[in-house]
Amino acid sequence: MSRLKRRHFLTTLASGALGLGAAGRIQAASAGTTAGQTEAGAPKVKKYKALGKTGLKVSDVSCGAISLFEPNVLRYAYECGVTYFDTAESYLRMKGETYVGQGLKGLRDKVVITTKHGQNFNQKIEKAALLKRVEESLKRLQTDYIDVAMVHSLGDLSLVLKNEELMSAYDQLKKEGKVRFTGFSTHNAALTLKQALDSDFAQVVLFMYNHMEGKAIEPLIKACREKGIGTVAMKIFAGGMQGNLKGLVGPTTSYPQAAIRWVLDNPDVDTCIPTLSSYAHVEEYVAASGQPLDRASLGLIARYQEQAHNLYCRVSCTQCLSACPQNVAVNDVLRYAMYFEQYGMEKEAIGYYADLEPERKPAGCAGCAGPCEKACPYGLQVRPRLLHAHDILTV
Repeated sequence: MSRLKRRHFLTTLASGALGLGAAGRIQAASAGTTAGQTEAGAPKVKKYKALGKTGLKVSDVSCGAISLFEPNVLRYAYECGVTYFDTAESYLRMKGETYVGQGLKGLRDKVVITTKHGQNFNQKIEKAALLKRVEESLKRLQTDYIDVAMVHSLGDLSLVLKNEELMSAYDQLKKEGKVRFTGFSTHNAALTLKQALDSDFAQVVLFMYNHMEGKAIEPLIKACREKGIGTVAMKIFAGGMQGNLKGLVGPTTSYPQAAIRWVLDNPDVDTCIPTLSSYAHVEEYVAASGQPLDRASLGLIARYQEQAHNLYCRVSCTQCLSACPQNVAVNDVLRYAMYFEQYGMEKEAIGYYADLEPERKPAGCAGCAGPCEKACPYGLQVRPRLLHAHDILTV
């Protein structure tokens, strides 16, 4: 492998990349480096777990590739011991899989790759169309097979199970060896994880789980794990707002590390996928691998919860939706705003918002009395935040 094209990162609180002094230290690694072997001082994954009953072994801290601009970051993550990489057909405006393929070239038998394909269940789904999309994903990923193929952002598993074209396509892909395991990602875990217990389709599930929203679904996570379903946690930083909050710097632990420790403290979670979009992220997040949830971490989490309580829109909460007279997609709009402002994914967030149905956007909220705010159990100023989201996401 050619020497990594390293950037030097300022590890500031505002950036959220608290590399704890390590970001400027990393040097390029040689082509012969294997998982868990890096230069002296670089962080290494300390724990690996079975991914359900798939037979796959994955790093406890893994890689979400929703935001990635340098494929070599993935190579460096692997060299730090990361073995599970999650992407999707739609990420980075159809370029995410390409970056993953480039970054993991030559490592195919050493890593686990998950990709996701969204479905519009309001339209007819054709088997041939999905087969073609998977073939295109394989080309972008530079591989002959996908370890885990997921239905992206699924709100109701029954829509998959009763769709004969979709089920037939996945059955064929498995028989041909192009897909090893199937599953779904979801923002509606309370329903879909329960449904997964009554079906064999979901062999791996990806769900939202963090210290501000997730406790309620822990019995379902446990039940899935007991059934042998692989459990993967996403959106683990509860909005990732630490750059705008006070007191989120600890002497030895950063807030993201504390959040990772909280998630991994649950033995029923196989792995988590924080977004590894920079070398500094790799170092910071991997350093939390195998680490206990200690008092310092709990202190950071408590300070975050106190400050973010009425700022963070719980994506899995739907209390405001029925109160909206205009049927605005409140959860989605505020999630896209979160991608824009907290995740540094401005172009992607704008793209997601552009794809949202016009009638579900909050353009008409200015003259509304804001019943959504009365319905919000967390005291968020929903209406002004929706209008702000519309302003920043509209081109």
